[in-house]
Amino acid sequence: MQAPWDHPDWYDLHDTTWTAGPEREPEHYREFVLALPPLDRDDHLIDVGTGTGKLACLIARGYPRLGRVTLIEPNVSKLERARARVADLLPAAHIRALPGALGDDRTLPRGEATIVTVGSVLMPVMELRGGTLAAGLAWLRAAVRELATMLAPGAWLYDLETLAAAWAQGALTDPVRRLSMGELCGELSAGDFEAVECAYRVRDRVILRARRPGPGS
Repeated sequence: MQAPWDHPDWYDLHDTTWTAGPEREPEHYREFVLALPPLDRDDHLIDVGTGTGKLACLIARGYPRLGRVTLIEPNVSKLERARARVADLLPAAHIRALPGALGDDRTLPRGEATIVTVGSVLMPVMELRGGTLAAGLAWLRAAVRELATMLAPGAWLYDLETLAAAWAQGALTDPVRRLSMGELCGELSAGDFEAVECAYRVRDRVILRARRPGPGS
């Protein structure tokens, strides 16, 4: 039986209801797009965990001359919906849809992107995988390395996440949990990124950006 969140219509209706809440969602995604650098014909956006394309479509509306988009999503039904939506908004762009997920040993793009975006993927997946915090961190570190590998040298990652509650705690042998902002920034800094900083934060929602080192860094 299909899990409810695997159905693209159910997903569109319920996305973020349990975390940021639908009344806060437009603000966070608007701030995400505003935090991005200018994007144009020579840019290649890779949107990881694209779902049904909500974030990619917002970026496409903001930058209608964006030249190339790669959408990565393990759910094929969601991926096809995202591809169709982005194609409608960017008829002149080269659009590629890749079924896959971080850490699943599939071949993902390498060194292609001028920007990689991640919209509420790392913390939810880490938490939903279950197991111990140590196991969750092992997956997260592999995922962060893959994100860095997708970027061209000197290019930027932008990541929107819902962090751990302020009272969340636990040792490596305890059940997996979301990370605090300091912990997540530390993982990015240790995982082939530099210049890690917070671009926006309201309570548990944060937009982080980080750069893959370029020549001479």
